[in-house]
Amino acid sequence: MIRDGTTYASESVSEVIMRKKRQHGFTLLELLISFSIVAILLLGAAQLTLYSLHVKRTSDCSLESAEMASDKLEYLKSLPFESGELEESSSEERIQSHRRNDIYERKWVISDFSLNLKKIEVECFSISCVQKKTRLVLFFSKELGF
Repeated sequence: MIRDGTTYASESVSEVIMRKKRQHGFTLLELLISFSIVAILLLGAAQLTLYSLHVKRTSDCSLESAEMASDKLEYLKSLPFESGELEESSSEERIQSHRRNDIYERKWVISDFSLNLKKIEVECFSISCVQKKTRLVLFFSKELGF
């Protein structure tokens, strides 16, 4: 049997009909199913990307606030025990970030435990990431020098 220039010598009629059905292309249902699968995959990838960006921003805020708190604590630790800046007090300041366009708030409280021991608490956080606060505590001894 010759049809459209192709020889179908050993094919039955049912095989020819099945092959003709396959040659017509995709049905509307097949296209809808494939598009919905692709859309679900793309939405999942987009959501994962947005979440990873949020986590990175939060971790950057935490890292920078830890550095700022540590810097202040190291500065206070470098002062002599009798320094006026180490008298019992509470202070705070706002700092513009060097790396990011963000403002951080840094608070510190100095308490006298005894004549030879002070407690220094430093807390720092980004105004935009208030839930991620960094808090460092140092007990400063006159006898030990730190």
